[in-house]
Formats: sequence, structure tokens, C-alpha cells
Amino acid sequence: MMFLCLVLLCLVVLFTGCERRALTYYEVTELHILVDWSQSGLAAEEENYGSTILFYPRDGGTPHIFQMGERTGETVRLPMGTYDAIIFNRSFNDFSNIAFRGDSYETLEAYARKVETRVDEVTRVETRTIISSPDELAVATLEGFIVTEDMLGNYSQTTYGRTAASRTAEEETDEIYTLRFVPKKLTRKVAAVLHIEGLNNIRSATCRLSGVAESIFLATGRTSANTVTQEFEPSNPEFYPGSPFNGTLSCHFEVFGLNYVDNNNLYLEALLVDGKTEFTSDCTNVKITENEDGTGVITLILKADATEKVPDVKPEGGSDSGFDVDVDGWGDDIHTDIPIN
Repeated sequence: MMFLCLVLLCLVVLFTGCERRALTYYEVTELHILVDWSQSGLAAEEENYGSTILFYPRDGGTPHIFQMGERTGETVRLPMGTYDAIIFNRSFNDFSNIAFRGDSYETLEAYARKVETRVDEVTRVETRTIISSPDELAVATLEGFIVTEDMLGNYSQTTYGRTAASRTAEEETDEIYTLRFVPKKLTRKVAAVLHIEGLNNIRSATCRLSGVAESIFLATGRTSANTVTQEFEPSNPEFYPGSPFNGTLSCHFEVFGLNYVDNNNLYLEALLVDGKTEFTSDCTNVKITENEDGTGVITLILKADATEKVPDVKPEGGSDSGFDVDVDGWGDDIHTDIPIN
């Protein structure tokens, strides 16, 4: 009798152990991530990069981070819990001029990687200056997504890591769950046009614009409270019709945000065609407006005038103008349209 009881006890322990091992196998659920970048407003070359998705547990645990080589979708696995998710283009290390900080969904922040603190020699006032335009950044979020117990174990080893299939949750008969994201651009493009009298005397130019945000929070799109100055280099000289002396410099650059409700200061610094004279000027009539392209992508239009005429100097090498080159060396004409409201 004692022997029979021992046998029954061993069988109970054995089957209980098997059941526990089976349950521990189903600790995660498999999710298809589908991403539609058509409304992101990103440049075409962004297709060469992947994307990153982070799932932050509501209980405060470590976020689950997935690097997606195929940016339009992949398959990931998550344990049971409630999550807030953020997806953005590229990986943390793929950006040249953006870095990241923050240890939670609410505090994940993209900030300018290349910032200098400069001291005015006369006033001794310190100014923080972004010296390289941020890369383009597009983001989508999802809050309060729940992985329940009955979602666990809905996969086989052969499906893991495949690109997500294009189907809706209602169409899923094999209990594979799909999350869909439509990222929108978080950085803003600025189209700058600077009107200059004496443009023919300028070899190169650098501008500094005040009122620019130094960072932005990915979850909310809120920019940093403190603003800095951002540096950019206008080029593309275009002379007014009938004038060989006066015209515009223009360029495009990215910002995290721009406080254009208040007055923005714009400062021009130029090297003239003699190769040694430096010209500086505060700009006036600084006007910033928005141009929406119909898909939700907003471009900021910046227009300003140089306060003073650029002085005439003798070009280095004896040419009549810094932009006077041999016509035979020119390539085909390239026409670039800058949207102006």
C-alpha cells in the first residue's frame, strides 16, 4: 500500500512538472507591426534605413526595444502587460545630428547632438548654438495597448521575424495580432530666403536664427521650454532680373521647433570675394509663415532682408565677381522651387 502511494505521488509530481513547463513556454505573444510611412513627409533616401519601436510597460519595467531592418513591418514578441509604444525612423545610432535621452515613455527626448556654447567678446553673454541641422525625424505612438493572458503562445518558430502580413485584426483567423502605425514628421523644414543688396560681393555666408527649440519629446511632440540659436548656411545665389548686384541666398534646413510668435533675430556673417573681408549684419523684416502641403506636412517659410549693403571689394584673383565663372564649366541648369506664401 505504501508503495502504491509513492507511485501515485511521483506521477502527480511528474505531470504537474510537465504542465508547468508547457505553461512557461507560452510567456509571450507574437505581434505583427505594420508601418505606413506615406504621410511622414520624409525624404526618399529614408527608405534606405530601418526603424525602431519601443514598448514601455505601464508598470515601469524596462522597455522592450526592437530594431526593424524592414521599416514597413516585422514581427515581435511581448510578454503579458499594458504598454505605451513609440516608433520612429532609423535606429538610435543612425542619426548624424540627433541624440536621445530619457528613461520613460513621457521623457524620451530627441535633442541636437552638435551644440556649442559661445561667449560674446564684448558683452560676455553666453549663447547656445546648434551648429548642424537635425536630421529628419518622424514618429507614431500607441498608448495603453494590452497583452492579455489568452493572447500568449499564438506563434510557431517558423513565423518569428518575418515581415508582417497585410491584414486586419478582423481577418486574423490564426490569432496573430497586428498593430498599425502611421508616423508623422516631428521636425520642421525651414525654407529660408535672404534678400541682400551687394550679393555679388559675397563668397560664402552663415546665418544664426534665434528662438529655435533645442529638443523635442517624441510621445507628445512638445518642444523644450528653453530656446537656442541655430546656425545655417544659405547658398544658391539668384540675382534679381536686370540686376547683376542684388539678389537672394536661400537654403533648406530642419528644426525641432521654432517660436515664431515673438520676434526672431537673424544674424548674417559673410566672407567677401576678396577672401579676407568679413561682413556682418543684423537682418530686418524677418517673417516666418507656415505652408501646409495638403498631407499634414508643414514647411516654415523664412524671409528676411540684410540691413546694410554689402561693401564692394576687389575679388581675389581679379575676377569681377565671386560668382563669375567660365560658362563652359557650367553644368545643366537646375531649377529649385521654394514655396513662398
